[in-house]
Formats: sequence, C-alpha cells, structure tokens
Amino acid sequence: MNDRYVLITGGTNGIGLAGARALAKQGARIGLVARNGAKAAQVAGELGGADVFEADLTSQASIRAMADDVAARAPMIDVLINNAGAIYGSHQVSAEGIELTWALNVVAPYLITTLLADRLVPGARVIGTASDEHEKAKAIDFDDLDGERFFSASAKLTGGSLRRYGETKLALILLSGELARRMPGIHTYTFEPGLVATGFNLNNGRLMKLMMAMTKPFARTPEQGAETMVWLATSPDVADESGLYYSRERRTDPSAAAQDRAAAERLWKTLEGQTTLPK
Repeated sequence: MNDRYVLITGGTNGIGLAGARALAKQGARIGLVARNGAKAAQVAGELGGADVFEADLTSQASIRAMADDVAARAPMIDVLINNAGAIYGSHQVSAEGIELTWALNVVAPYLITTLLADRLVPGARVIGTASDEHEKAKAIDFDDLDGERFFSASAKLTGGSLRRYGETKLALILLSGELARRMPGIHTYTFEPGLVATGFNLNNGRLMKLMMAMTKPFARTPEQGAETMVWLATSPDVADESGLYYSRERRTDPSAAAQDRAAAERLWKTLEGQTTLPK
C-alpha cells in the first residue's frame, strides 16, 4: 500500500479507526472524512499524518463541500471506504427531508462515490461496510422511503430501528452491485464485520445501551471486525472481482433480496432523484 491513497468515512472510531491504523501501517496515505474535525486531527496525528475532511454525512450540502475539498487537496484515490453508518432510534430527517438512517447509510455512499468518480484511479476499490442484518429485510419498501413504519410506537417495541438499519444495509449491497455495472473501471465490494464491540448504537437510549452491553462479551474486537475491510483494500485475491459481498475474508452470498437486479436499478434511479440539486 506504499503511497496509495485511502479515503475513509467513519475512520475515527470502531472498525473504521482500526482499518485506518492497519492500512497506515502498510504504507497507505490516509484521508479521514469525519464530522468531528478535532477528533479527526487527533487520529491523524496518531497515524503519523493524514488528511482531514470535515463533513456531516447526513447533509448533502456538507458532502458536496467535502468532495470539493477532497478534489482540491487530495491526490487521486486508490481506495474509497464508505464505512460511516448509524442506527437512529427515533424518526429524524436531514436538511433535505430524508430520514437520517437512510441519508447516512445509503444516500451518503452513493453521493460520495459519484461525486468523486473522476478522482478514482483506474481499478480503484470502493468498499462499503454492510451488515448481516440486511438478511432480515425482505425488500426495499420504495413506497415508504421515509421509513415511518419503523418508528411507530409499536414498531419500537419490536426493534423497528434495527429493522430500518437492516433495510439500509440491503440497499448498500444493491448499490455496490449497481455501481459495479455502471462504473466498470472500478471494483466495488461490501462486507459484514460481524458483531463488534464499539461505540455503535450507544446513542439510542438506555435500553439500547443495555442490549449492547449484554452482547459485548460475545463481540469481536474492532481490529477483528476490520480484517475483511483491510483485506478487500489490499488483497490481490479480489483484484478482478466487483459487486460482490464478503464475510471473514471470504466471498459469500448475500440474501436473495440483495441480488435483485431490478431493485438495484430502481434504487439507483431513486438515489438520483434524492440527490438532484434544486434548480
């Protein structure tokens, strides 16, 4: 990875930070996209130097400003890792009126990748952090993109926000496949890191904190969770593959819904509409 440039979102915590550390040790130059510039600067110092690009990835205006900053300051990109993601326990919307889980987990990777397409070197790798929670989503509900059914009082009692998260990760896998078809000059991958002990999902109240604490003894470390990410960024074994899904450094099949070509095409058109600038 000597002198190869890796741009990563969510690289200041959890598996993103573990991945950034591992790639920097292999000689990669790192660009950190982060909401908290001070924290990113601290991580950059720990890595021995990294570029910091501040952005709120739920805001399309912020993403566009970040992409302009990357184009102005960063070299061409060898590896783009769309790692940032979250679960929101209550229904919230972005400045563009898009539900936040969808905005961060789906719209942001689409917009970042398409805005930076001309900054990707030929053969660049675009990696998305997915989840095996996608298997619980039977399909993308294009008639309820706002996800309101996941945040009703009754849905909250049955893990509605986690099911919404799974739907967004299904969308991310579909997006990766469609990117592979529409941008044949790059290689796209998604992976699931497994259950990892990080600060993930600790922003959704006491019940979620308790649930995450109960799973911690069975969870993988951030370093273990990042292993497949780092492998996808570096391994010659996947150099000729694109649009596929991986777990524990092995190709595996996602759910049938994640292989629905018609759904992927519809998702792409939907994202085009959701990111069109007002005239």
